[in-house]
Amino acid sequence: MSPTLFSRPARSAFSRPQKAALLTGLAAVTALTLAGCSSASSTDSFGSAGADSLTVVSLQAYSTPPDPDVNYDGPGLNIIENTYEGLVAYKDGEATAEIVPELATDWTLSDDSLTYTFTLREGVTFHDGTEFNADAVVASFERRTDVDGGPAYMVGDVTAVTPVDDYTVEVTLAAPNSAFVDYLASPFGLKIISPTVLADEAGDDFAQTYLTTHDAGTGPYELSAVDTGVSYELTAADDYWGDAPEFTTVNIEISDNASATQLRLERGEIDGVLGNLNKSTYASFVDNDEIEATAFPNYTTQMIYMNPASSIFTTADDRAALFAGIDTDTIIDSAMGDLEVPTSQLFPAGMVDSALDDQGVTYDPAALQSIVDSGIATGKTIRIGYPASSADAAVVAQELGATLSSAGLPSEAVSMGSGSVYMMTDDLAAAPDLVIMGAFPDAAHVDAFARIIYTPNGGLDLFAAEVPGLSDDLDAALLTDGDAAYGDIAAKIIDTKYWFSIGSLQTTTITRTGLTGIDDARNLLEYNVLHFAALGNE
Repeated sequence: MSPTLFSRPARSAFSRPQKAALLTGLAAVTALTLAGCSSASSTDSFGSAGADSLTVVSLQAYSTPPDPDVNYDGPGLNIIENTYEGLVAYKDGEATAEIVPELATDWTLSDDSLTYTFTLREGVTFHDGTEFNADAVVASFERRTDVDGGPAYMVGDVTAVTPVDDYTVEVTLAAPNSAFVDYLASPFGLKIISPTVLADEAGDDFAQTYLTTHDAGTGPYELSAVDTGVSYELTAADDYWGDAPEFTTVNIEISDNASATQLRLERGEIDGVLGNLNKSTYASFVDNDEIEATAFPNYTTQMIYMNPASSIFTTADDRAALFAGIDTDTIIDSAMGDLEVPTSQLFPAGMVDSALDDQGVTYDPAALQSIVDSGIATGKTIRIGYPASSADAAVVAQELGATLSSAGLPSEAVSMGSGSVYMMTDDLAAAPDLVIMGAFPDAAHVDAFARIIYTPNGGLDLFAAEVPGLSDDLDAALLTDGDAAYGDIAAKIIDTKYWFSIGSLQTTTITRTGLTGIDDARNLLEYNVLHFAALGNE
């Protein structure tokens, strides 16, 4: 794996920078809504700017270029996933991860597990009018390596991409890698880019400048206007090989004003909001006849990270007692409601059979008293850190702190700046005893989650806690088929008690009523992203 994974924190679940502002701003909006003061205009057809046009506002900051070899940020997928396509993808609208064909119609693996042969879809054209074929696949692999951005590690094992004929291409790896097709299906995985555009607009940066304000994909929409960080316009692509989108124009606006945005939604001035809702606000919209509020499963997993240098929880038994004493179901229900589902699995719920990664933690009301009686926390305060940008982590940290304090274990929730939460290894002794945080994997494969969370070089191993031999175990697991090897890996991680996965965060969408296809527009691997071609009028 490439050290470029260190760029990964930019899109971890708590990088939702507007969430704190959202929480503050939503109080007034919630009161308005609960009072039944919906000012939404009633319209028979959808589309605030016309029946064929859709306007959504993203409450997540987005300034990364919409270049698939550069973007490593969740909100940017609202542009990339609608304008580009890969060889394969995860099926939309499903609560389990299923890899399906996209620009490849099928694929096979050689007997030595080193070479994948992809059969390519015929009759596909790029938005610049040139034909999609094997040469485009070769050029796209080369460009991802040349740009060497955050997602480049996903093709780091590729040693050759060889066209067999116009619609067949072979991809050869340095070693067997059972996660390779998952990385291709990743929302951040390889997208196929017009080789004509890459050649004509190459400049001295592999066309990165051009792709800041244009796209060169085959998706159902093309990028037709850009005001970077402010607004993006998508227009339905001519001659798209799949079903034509119902909305011919999609306007994506970026805003940090949650209150104003949601008032605009209630007034019918916009059609949807992509962002995060707190428990009470979400519940208020569920009861609003003019607004559709829905949640969808997501691989984002909220965890408790334990500081190996904590002066209180110095042994695995101490940490195990803490985990057993946390009533996660009650805390999540109180803090998050329907926006988070408790989990017993170490990896994202549903990634592997639950028998392989069950954390074996059973709530024991007496466990916290045992910690009090042990004296390990006498005269000390348990410090619970959370990223300041994550309202989800904040409310859970506060609920957990209240629970521990009530049990006789004085605790405090500690807000941490986005920078400081990634710098704790500089002085672990000064860091909180534990941190609440959510993160999601690049792909629906254990390797994509385990390397970033549980290995010190992964980027999201916040306390640099180590599981002896884990990297070697993960390398060996990639040589095997199936998930069996990951059961042993999970057991080694669980035994350390450095991590405790407590719940699966749900992606939420609020729109005006009358929009169809919302579930089909969402993907288990993407957070607050819509595939607009699946949407339509009721």
